[in-house]
Amino acid sequence: MPLAGFFNLSLGQAGDVMVSAILMAGYKNKMEVKRYSKIVAEHYGEKFIETGYRPLREFKAIINGKLEKKPIIQFTLEKLYESDLIDEIIIVGHQMLLERRLGKFIKKFAKPCRLVNQNSPIPPEVVEHFNIIKRKVKYNSIAGNLIKGYAASSACEHKKHALFMASDSPLTSKEFIERFLLTAKKYQSRADIIFPAIIIDGDKDRLQRYPLKLLNDTRFDAPGLKDNYGRQGFRLSSAMFANPHLFDINTANTAYSLRKAINPNVQLKLFKITRNLGYPNVYSKYFIRKDLSIKEVENITSAFFHGRLKIIPMVGEETTYDYDGTDFEYHMINKMLQDGS
Repeated sequence: MPLAGFFNLSLGQAGDVMVSAILMAGYKNKMEVKRYSKIVAEHYGEKFIETGYRPLREFKAIINGKLEKKPIIQFTLEKLYESDLIDEIIIVGHQMLLERRLGKFIKKFAKPCRLVNQNSPIPPEVVEHFNIIKRKVKYNSIAGNLIKGYAASSACEHKKHALFMASDSPLTSKEFIERFLLTAKKYQSRADIIFPAIIIDGDKDRLQRYPLKLLNDTRFDAPGLKDNYGRQGFRLSSAMFANPHLFDINTANTAYSLRKAINPNVQLKLFKITRNLGYPNVYSKYFIRKDLSIKEVENITSAFFHGRLKIIPMVGEETTYDYDGTDFEYHMINKMLQDGS
């Protein structure tokens, strides 16, 4: 989709159109992989096995009674092709490897699908329009890939929300994607970023990860167990419905780096940020008083992103099972794909 001229459109001018999907398939260089594997070993006690291009790591699943093997990204890509709510797909990642492995598969479908190279620069007009600070948004970072993928979509041309999907959550279903989209579209005029918060019963999920415990003070009555303080467990899924025209893209990389805060240094950084945003008591509300609520998290993150953020509690624990590159995750996700659970 050409970039020229789209910046002159007004928000909402194009009416209610179908949804553009941006499939995030970025990768880390060898130095970043080595650093991350060290973090995983120290804080999770797990073995990091990923040395290649993670979106093309093959997983096995039982499909129509037969055992099939395919790249992890293909599971999500198939769901996006199957959904009638999605009218185009943009994949951001290693263009050469994706074309080599998935080129024939992509050509089978009539739905438009475009590949954007992670290592391509951010177009100057995009940098200017979105007020991108280059030291905060490197071309091959999460934020850089997000904005390049969005800029290549018709959603950007019409200044609309787009669906952003991770490429490493093969258990995410078409039904969940459509359920989230149909709910999120009702709030797109009042929210610039919309996340599904997935209910997690128990102290850990099936990948042995801890949920964030929050009071559900939204209008969404999500079923699930509550602790003695009335809180429920939540984790983010692989999806986001957002309009980068309406929030500060320069904040995205910092937010992503804090999304799995597991060590004290990261937690201190997080609480420092919330204090600077005017919320000095987040630590005590979560760890001592245990009364931090979803709406309070919405307010804090809205202030951080300089945009309106909405959290929608939903069921669908399987959508949170992303493959980060550990041996345990690889075997557990393969098992769930083959068990149909």
